[in-house]
Amino acid sequence: MSEFPPNLSIRPLTIEDLDQCVELESKGFSEEERCPAATMRYRLTVAPELCSGLFIRDFEWKYNLLNLPEVARQVEREHDESKNHKEMDEEEFPGKSSVTKETLVGHIIATKIAGTRISEASMQLPTEGVQGSGHIESSRIIGVHSVVIEPKWRGKNLAALLLHDYIQKLSNQDVGDQLVLIVHEKLIPFYEKMGFSNLGESACKHANTKWYDMAVDLVSTDDL
Repeated sequence: MSEFPPNLSIRPLTIEDLDQCVELESKGFSEEERCPAATMRYRLTVAPELCSGLFIRDFEWKYNLLNLPEVARQVEREHDESKNHKEMDEEEFPGKSSVTKETLVGHIIATKIAGTRISEASMQLPTEGVQGSGHIESSRIIGVHSVVIEPKWRGKNLAALLLHDYIQKLSNQDVGDQLVLIVHEKLIPFYEKMGFSNLGESACKHANTKWYDMAVDLVSTDDL
């Protein structure tokens, strides 16, 4: 698919997005690596402000004149309603949301973690006797557990778009000092382009896999 996805929107995720997040996770990771549904539910419950979704929005057809005029005109022709609908001017905005559907095509899932690196404990649900498990609200280190783009929309810089927005928003909201994650070796160059530093091979062996620690400081644009 060569066309750029239409009507893209980025917003914080909520528990209402759980099913789409679980489905997207299953497309992006192997069964051993993906986040289980129960853990996803926990993360969206305790730290929704740290979880971001990239959506394609569908609108009521006439409001596409504000977003996708070519699509709107095509629908108008198909329904032979050109004589019954006038073009909306700048004053004619809907009295309620004109969004009819949001399809998740990318997400970032994170929690605050103990320590300065992703650990296997930090990826677990809160577990008695497991130090550093679950979300640590008092921490200033944000651990990203998942970055994934819908396979059919890959190769269009959507991961870069989502990450750039995510880093910028978290920096300006002052919710933490640093963003950390673990990646496969082949993804190191991509994250370096996004401003992350390669901290070397990770002690975390999630899914019995070799990972690399990467981190980026969260600096408000007001401080630059």
